[in-house]
Amino acid sequence: MRKSPFYFLLAAGIIFAACSEDRYSTTIQFPCAWPGSPGFAGNIDRQNFVQPSGICFHPQRKTLFIVGDDGEIAEIKTDGTPVFNWKTPGDFEAITVDPKTGLMYIVIEGEDVILEFDPEKWEITRRFPVNREYQGNPRFLQKQTDRYDNGIESLAFVPDEGHPEGGAFYAGNQEDPSCIMEILVPLKSGRAKTAEAKILRVLPIRITDPAAMYYEAATKRLNVVSDADNILIEITLSGEIVREYAFPGDMQEGICTDPEGFIYIAQDSGGIFKLKDLRKK
Repeated sequence: MRKSPFYFLLAAGIIFAACSEDRYSTTIQFPCAWPGSPGFAGNIDRQNFVQPSGICFHPQRKTLFIVGDDGEIAEIKTDGTPVFNWKTPGDFEAITVDPKTGLMYIVIEGEDVILEFDPEKWEITRRFPVNREYQGNPRFLQKQTDRYDNGIESLAFVPDEGHPEGGAFYAGNQEDPSCIMEILVPLKSGRAKTAEAKILRVLPIRITDPAAMYYEAATKRLNVVSDADNILIEITLSGEIVREYAFPGDMQEGICTDPEGFIYIAQDSGGIFKLKDLRKK
């Protein structure tokens, strides 16, 4: 039986470890304030978005962008008011933004392709297929042909003025293997419509199904959600665990925050939930 959408799971023996096979238990609930009774309020989805699987706050437009499993992209205000809606073929699983250019980047699951999306023109401008090779293994990211391919599920852009491409991408691969990777995407070094992205490193941390992720510039940390275990972890860019929380929601596949201190959760099971983030920075 599926649990209620906002049941706080205090899981024992969560499959979660850093550089070892040890198992840890989440003991701290995520500190947040609900705009009503917990579990029954906070859903700002006004258009019944089907299977929302990624969400991102755009710092220039001051709006939220949502992507879904059937190739849908929606722009909404932070109160849920629809702005624009667009659809194109693809199983979209994550969306992130380069705050300097305003361009956005979307993952197609299964194909493991990162799309560059221009929100001003509402068009796909470039494609970056991810090379599955890592450390000499050409099939490090396994491609399943006899069943659904649970590939790259989450994506975060980390801006860096000293980086040759303007910043780095971090991605969570759902299965085969389940891991968090740094990916080099040729944003500046090439202008071809299609250019290969490659895995630079795999973070030394183990987490089941890293389905949602965003980068927090204030703390210089990645916030990663496992929707399999209903946990959120804060990690450094080197993969060091800083904090771990039992996280609210059901099938949490997208997460982001805004400058007002609200956190947004996109649930593949339905709903876009807005909560006040009470964590101390």
